[in-house]
Amino acid sequence: MKVVVLSASRHRNCTLKDVAGGYGTVFTVGNSWFARVLEIAKRRIASIPSVSAAYLHSILQAHGAEVVIKHNELEPADLYLIASSITDCNYERELGQQARKQFGAKVGYFGTFAATVPEFYREAGDFVVKSEIETIAGDLAKGKIPSGVVDAGFVPDLNALPFPTWDQFALRKYKYSIITARGITLPMLSSRGCPYTCGYCPYLVNSKYRVRQPENVLEEIEYLIRRYGIRGISFRDPMFTFHRGRAMRIADLILSKGLNLRFGIETRTDKLDEEQLRLLHRAGLRSLEIGIESANEEMLLENLRKAPGKEQQEEIIDLCHRLGIRVIANYILGLSNDTVEGVRRTVAYAKKLNTFAIQFTVTTPYPGTLLYDSLKKHIFEEDWEKFNGWTNVYKHPTMTSEELHHLREEAYVSYHLRPRYVWRFLTSTVLRGLPLPDFAR
Repeated sequence: MKVVVLSASRHRNCTLKDVAGGYGTVFTVGNSWFARVLEIAKRRIASIPSVSAAYLHSILQAHGAEVVIKHNELEPADLYLIASSITDCNYERELGQQARKQFGAKVGYFGTFAATVPEFYREAGDFVVKSEIETIAGDLAKGKIPSGVVDAGFVPDLNALPFPTWDQFALRKYKYSIITARGITLPMLSSRGCPYTCGYCPYLVNSKYRVRQPENVLEEIEYLIRRYGIRGISFRDPMFTFHRGRAMRIADLILSKGLNLRFGIETRTDKLDEEQLRLLHRAGLRSLEIGIESANEEMLLENLRKAPGKEQQEEIIDLCHRLGIRVIANYILGLSNDTVEGVRRTVAYAKKLNTFAIQFTVTTPYPGTLLYDSLKKHIFEEDWEKFNGWTNVYKHPTMTSEELHHLREEAYVSYHLRPRYVWRFLTSTVLRGLPLPDFAR
């Protein structure tokens, strides 16, 4: 049984498929010369593969299948498993149709978008997997091919999964320079799903919250170092420190083994404290991604997100700056109850926090979220690929699409062209004896 696990992308800008709950994003700033510079820099800094394909490789191979990992390329095979995304869904559908026509292959789609909008792939594939494909991967390897929409359920015990296999990936190109500018950086999941209830959050779609034991996480870290010689890990958990003791246990285990490792995590600032952050830093934490989202706490609460207090956010970010942890702060512009002035206040707050990196995304009502349900009648965009995290797709009550896109570009350009930010960049890199992010290749 020969199985091709296929990923697809035809965007020039940095495209990350495992973000936004697996829907993926295409980094877009704007049309000015400096906006183009930022887009090029992002493309040079971040190149992280999706971990789902590596998990599939490991499970399929363990059950006797011949497994081939491909990106945009087709070859004869019995079965194609195509990783879905919203950002490249049209291309993914084309490739599935081509694989069936050219090789007579069976075709299955998996991932958040396919699970949520399975009818999109109906004419291009034989089956679509809801929930997690790992639960049926063993049967697929043995030629047991389903049809239609298959609800595979969720992996009950993440600790029982084999470690992902990266042998067929072009490892030397994978890096995330904000974590480490030297060596290979690979993604890792120490948990899945998110325990919170934010109405716009795509991590609540096609997933549920589960965690791995710290000892199992350490075993995978050692495996990745031993087998692939990695220097960095990008933990893709949306809430790495939700369980304080578990996060600290992982750090203790890394330190006890004396591992030369740098890693990045995502979490909320109110799930961090000084003792914990200092321990994680000693273990190798060099990048912290947090969701600030907006300066308007009341607006966020209306979207079912209880934001951490501003004073607590500022204390944690200041400590990160002093320790040398590079902070990436995420903001969302254009929620339905947002305004032009509200966006400007959020950008001003971002400048006050002055983190090493920022991300200003445009509100995207991802299918399957509460936000999508509430805005469905206002959505004017029919091309799913425009639901990319950077393009307005619905009729906003107070702002036009042009205004939102202009505000997005203005936010990026004005943020980075400040002397205070330039000083933050220098103090986070060369003045601490740290390597610059690898902008050029």
